[in-house]
Amino acid sequence: MISIKKYAVGCVLGLSALALLSSCNNDLEQIAGPGPVIPTGLTIAETLNTTPTDSLFNKIVKKNAALVTLLTSKTNSFTLFVPDNAAMIASLGGTLAAANNAITNMSATTAAGIVNYNLVPQKLPTTGIVHPFPNMQVPTSIILDPTNSFVRMTSFPSRNPANGSYYYNTAPLVATDLVVANGLIHHTAFLVTPPSLVLAQIIYADPTLTYFTAAIARGDSGQTGLNKFDSLLKYPVVNMTVLTPNDAAMKALLDTTIRRALIAQGVPPATAAAQATALSSTTGVFTNPLLYGALTATVVRGILAYHFLSSGKVPVTPDIRVFTVNVPPTPIFIKTLVNGSVSIHPGVMASATYAGPIVTAMTFAGLGTNPTGGTPFSQPANAIVRDRLAINGITHTLDKVLLPQ
Repeated sequence: MISIKKYAVGCVLGLSALALLSSCNNDLEQIAGPGPVIPTGLTIAETLNTTPTDSLFNKIVKKNAALVTLLTSKTNSFTLFVPDNAAMIASLGGTLAAANNAITNMSATTAAGIVNYNLVPQKLPTTGIVHPFPNMQVPTSIILDPTNSFVRMTSFPSRNPANGSYYYNTAPLVATDLVVANGLIHHTAFLVTPPSLVLAQIIYADPTLTYFTAAIARGDSGQTGLNKFDSLLKYPVVNMTVLTPNDAAMKALLDTTIRRALIAQGVPPATAAAQATALSSTTGVFTNPLLYGALTATVVRGILAYHFLSSGKVPVTPDIRVFTVNVPPTPIFIKTLVNGSVSIHPGVMASATYAGPIVTAMTFAGLGTNPTGGTPFSQPANAIVRDRLAINGITHTLDKVLLPQ
């Protein structure tokens, strides 16, 4: 019996091997299965090509053949934010001739940058834009690091519940969710262009922000690496909002601070006032050793930290990009870098004024007052220059300095 079992097993193995060898001499049976589903209908490129009211933006797309190929393919899905012809004309000179001339003179590289900044490499319907504050951060098709395609320039869709409007950065969406074969198209109220500078380049080149620039240098004394405000402002792969008091605002605070310090040292008030005005008349006020007692690096650094906004998440970093359209009409409180050392600090108070979906004014208020002893948040600063976009953040210029205490 044992020998029969062994033989039987051997026969099965032999037959199996014979079947396998035989199958090598015949075609394998083809088993039908579900193949890839090819979307039907027009692609993004084809839709632009057949929509007369999008012809100007389509001209920008067509300046780069690779983009046409990409937006014609049905392999991947995209969301493209498109200004129609009226929006393009308003954004490029105010007349059809000016817009056409601007596009004609636009290089293929510039055109690709504009299109890629408005191109999100995924489907993003308005139902997926659910962040009122501060906003969503989504990758665009602009790659910042050639060695790592995941490091991309980002954009910031949002929905403002106060007015029901959707935005791409600060551009209201005027028509949404046009479904095409390879994605979606949303129409914007104006052309959204990619930033080309980091915050340091914008702030340091602004002739109205020379005191803020000098304060950065003073506040960075003794700091290293990304603990320096200067390093943060130059670092491209961060996401910041910086409130920048202008020179007049900085002079007013410095004048008051120095005058009080002089009076505390016994200088007569009239003399102290004259000396304070003279000392605060140049940005050298921050490098004057005689004033180091009043303008210590710690004091200056604390004031600067109050002008870098934060989500407040631990560890506290400058990690949000607050556009004007992300701020509601009803005041809200936004954390700052001060919360890194004082976790219970209320932050700054912000509110915006709207005309339809467009922000016409925005204010920020600080906990401290000048002179001291006033009601907290009672001295709002106006954002007199708003929404200056950089690769690594955004800045709003204020007409007052915000004080953390």
